[in-house]
Amino acid sequence: MSEKDFNVTDSQKALMELLVSRTLRKHGVQKGKHDLSEKEKANLKETLKYLQEQSNKLMQSENSITEKDVNPRTNIYEGDK
Repeated sequence: MSEKDFNVTDSQKALMELLVSRTLRKHGVQKGKHDLSEKEKANLKETLKYLQEQSNKLMQSENSITEKDVNPRTNIYEGDK
């Protein structure tokens, strides 16, 4: 399978959707209108925004390894020391 055929983002989204739906079903949460205060809504939006930013940073850092990051003697990525 080539790198073009494999999309990590799509597979992560599918797994996350499965995890969330199973968790909500386990706790008896059903679709419909839920009563959230304005403060709770704002808190939820901020939390989601923060998580999305962190996720984007993680994905960018995973994809930015270059040959300069690899030890020439061992040919192994050693990360930040």
